[in-house]
Amino acid sequence: MAVHHHILAFDRPLVAVQPVVGAVRQHTAAELLAARAAGYQEGGDAARDFSNQQIVELRAEMQQLQAGVFQRLVEAHDALSVQVRRALPELTVELGRRLLAEFVPPPELVEKLCREALDQLYPERDGLELVVGPRDAAALERLVPSWRAHFTNLRVTIDDTLNPGDCLVRSRFGVTDARAHSKIEGLRHELLGA
Repeated sequence: MAVHHHILAFDRPLVAVQPVVGAVRQHTAAELLAARAAGYQEGGDAARDFSNQQIVELRAEMQQLQAGVFQRLVEAHDALSVQVRRALPELTVELGRRLLAEFVPPPELVEKLCREALDQLYPERDGLELVVGPRDAAALERLVPSWRAHFTNLRVTIDDTLNPGDCLVRSRFGVTDARAHSKIEGLRHELLGA
């Protein structure tokens, strides 16, 4: 390696000089490539570490959001369940009322409804009076139900104010009301306590 000398000319007096200790080192192309690769590796590692940290933080935030959403869903579900429980009895009564409002039962169902009303007075079987509407009385006459033999001295009376499917049973103990309106009111009382 050749030593080069340079003469420097100053236009003013030289005040201070700091000598360079050691010569400036020259790097080879292989060293520069290795340093570049090492820098690239360090930069990649730093970027991966940063992105991994960001992913961990993002996951933690997502878990918090997810837990919050699930908690709000549980709270909404509970609130909705309470609302449904409050509304369901009234809806059930209203549904029963609407279903029975225009319903005209077939004769076989009228027979069954009358039998159920009579059976409510068990063991009372003698001297009962079954009160039905004109249409139902005619249906019972046509069907001649077999259960009539179980009730001695059963009288069938017609009441023009009763709707199809409605009946009353009078006995020496009082009246059993098997009208649709009374059944709906019984359902209302049972479900709503009103």
